[in-house]
Amino acid sequence: MEKEKKSNLIICGAFAVFLFLIFVIFLGHIYKTFKFNHKNRFVEAGKKAECTVDIYPRAGLADSWDKRNIEFRDDIVTFTGTTYDGAVTNYSDSEVSDWKIKININKECYLNNSWCGTIEIHQYAKIPGREIVQEIDLRNYDEAKIKLNHFFVAQDLYIPLNVGDYIYYKPSVAAGELPVKAVVNDEERVVIGFIFYHLKGQDLDFSSSMQYRLNRSYFQGPIPKVLLAAFVLWLLLLVIRITFVLTFSNLKRETASVVRAVSGIYSILYKANLEDDSFQEICSNELLHEYCKKYTSVRKVLLEIPEVFYNSECIKEVRDFYNLDKIKERLKVSDSCSADFKSSDLNGPGTGRWYRTNLIVCKRNHKNEPVEVICSARDVDSEVREHEEYKLMLERFTTELSDEVAKQTVHIQEIQQRIVLSLGDMIGSRDGNTGGHVKRTSDVMKILVDEIIRRNKAGTGNPKFRTISGKKGEDIIRAAPMHDLGKIFIDTKILCKPGKLDDEEYKIIKTHSVHSGEIVNLILRDVEEESFVNTAFNVARYHHERWDGNGYPEGKMGGKEGEGIPIEARIMSVADVYDALVSKRCYKEPMSFEQAYQIMIEGMGKQFDPDLKEIFEACRQDLERYYSEAGK
Repeated sequence: MEKEKKSNLIICGAFAVFLFLIFVIFLGHIYKTFKFNHKNRFVEAGKKAECTVDIYPRAGLADSWDKRNIEFRDDIVTFTGTTYDGAVTNYSDSEVSDWKIKININKECYLNNSWCGTIEIHQYAKIPGREIVQEIDLRNYDEAKIKLNHFFVAQDLYIPLNVGDYIYYKPSVAAGELPVKAVVNDEERVVIGFIFYHLKGQDLDFSSSMQYRLNRSYFQGPIPKVLLAAFVLWLLLLVIRITFVLTFSNLKRETASVVRAVSGIYSILYKANLEDDSFQEICSNELLHEYCKKYTSVRKVLLEIPEVFYNSECIKEVRDFYNLDKIKERLKVSDSCSADFKSSDLNGPGTGRWYRTNLIVCKRNHKNEPVEVICSARDVDSEVREHEEYKLMLERFTTELSDEVAKQTVHIQEIQQRIVLSLGDMIGSRDGNTGGHVKRTSDVMKILVDEIIRRNKAGTGNPKFRTISGKKGEDIIRAAPMHDLGKIFIDTKILCKPGKLDDEEYKIIKTHSVHSGEIVNLILRDVEEESFVNTAFNVARYHHERWDGNGYPEGKMGGKEGEGIPIEARIMSVADVYDALVSKRCYKEPMSFEQAYQIMIEGMGKQFDPDLKEIFEACRQDLERYYSEAGK
């Protein structure tokens, strides 16, 4: 008991330490990302950095022009106007969340216009007490509210700027200048513009720089993905641990309880621990006590006891019964086993008696293997009349225990299924769907698989689907909720995008099937049967492969076309696409049953296995009835 408590404390401590490490690493990641996002960064125009700014004259005929015969300072002059473009380019892996460009004026000039943001102008900045500061939208302003020194020429606004003055360009959110996404091509850059004038014959001279901040998502990069996977693993291990504790709590009986239950029946009782190869005497006769006190090993005492205590006529059966490896195997599928053997003539010739030996499991480990076993024996020569009564009691005890195991095993499967469905619903809530995709596709898979099994039983099924029996079909249906687990690693902005995905976003979304397969291996391998794990992996990784080889993640290059695609993934593809067609998504309304049916039929032999056409057609009414009752 103390050993079990110590073991439980170690396991609980390991769970706590694991969660604490995840939490600490996550807090460190949050702090590091917070500092990263709030760091003020600076770059001069034309310099290389993770985010750059360039201001340059516009090339072509629109670069510069002259305005002649302008009355200016009691003289008639010519102004030369020049259009300058500015480009802000983000080469980092994060968004630029805030930025502004500073332009220092090194020669007298006149600001006329800018787009699309606002301009904060610092006029006469080198004259103490005379600096004028105003933020203004030069494309949409109220003349009466301009407090800067300015003048108009033919309704064009001119704001004089002297040496030492400077301006800040502040971007417009409405014009899409914030945030600045990481550059994929030249179209991703933010382009702004200015118009400056100067007296003809003079040159413009200014320098510029940019202040900016980067914004990195707290879920960006490998660390949060690893932490999330670790947390999911921790959560599943915790649920599995709790489930097994609850499941086998009735089997992990206190030794005292079992002893009390059988002490009135058996005169010889020993408790054997099969894990640490030890045993303990509970009650015994003098002869057996003197013999067993020399031993500490269960295996050794069971190996040598037959020769001393049992009649030579039954010695072979006794050795077989007391074989420790066979004991473990027998008690793995049953909670007790018994046999009747005759003892040797311990008290003189003709004194041998028949003893009934019984082994009863009182504790199992998480793998359902026997750990603690009560070894009992009683004299049945003098208790023949009681034989049937005791036998019935043991059978009743075994039946109740087996029923409890069966009930709790079903309970485990239900809990595991709920975990997977909950994870699927959590992912579904991130991608902007109307909800229920995981449950619906599982139900559609059941309709399709049940039809295949029905045909197989009737002898009318397609030979290629003959392997889909009750067990295989159940595995396929159980695996269906796991097909989109990998979407947990996809950015919500991509999952919830209402419009068409661009090439880069589509490339990212396609990685979810690879992630789904990895998660299945991570959480199920060494926990579930290998056949189910392989089925779930195939459903998760390959449900977007196409019959014509144009699917992903492997396609023709990986041999995933036609019959090279696992059959469970081909069925999952039909269920997944059909649900997508008739259900509402963030980017579309539900399609009519007739439209969806035509698309599915046209896809047979291209996207889907052509031999599934007959199955799909046979299930059409059941599918439409299901979605009608579910309200699509």
